[in-house]
Amino acid sequence: MDIGVLRRDGRTDPFFDGTAAGRLVIKRCEACDRWYAPDAVGCPDCGEEDLTWADASGEATLVTWTVTHGRPAEDGTVPPPAYLALVELAEGPWMYARLDGVTDPREGLPLRASFEHPDEGESYVLFRPAG
Repeated sequence: MDIGVLRRDGRTDPFFDGTAAGRLVIKRCEACDRWYAPDAVGCPDCGEEDLTWADASGEATLVTWTVTHGRPAEDGTVPPPAYLALVELAEGPWMYARLDGVTDPREGLPLRASFEHPDEGESYVLFRPAG
């Protein structure tokens, strides 16, 4: 299923610089050494407002998911379903992402970050079964 063209918006530059280089970059509070999802704006634990961007391992486990089904094309072909997921990164935060190569999703499924580099727009992360 086509997700469209992704564009950065200034505040997402470090995240998309990471995906372009094949790295998962998320937020980290240096003051209390806690990790947060890429969209975090501050640390709720210690109140630090200046989170840094740091490389994550790319390892995750599947928390939950949903399956979306695309509309048939004019020629009658039906696109494969897309799996949209909430994953728990090894560093602790949860993150929304697409799954790829998962045919039998289950809670706790070990996953690994993978990166797509489309011809147009920003590179993006998806998660595939680890191993």
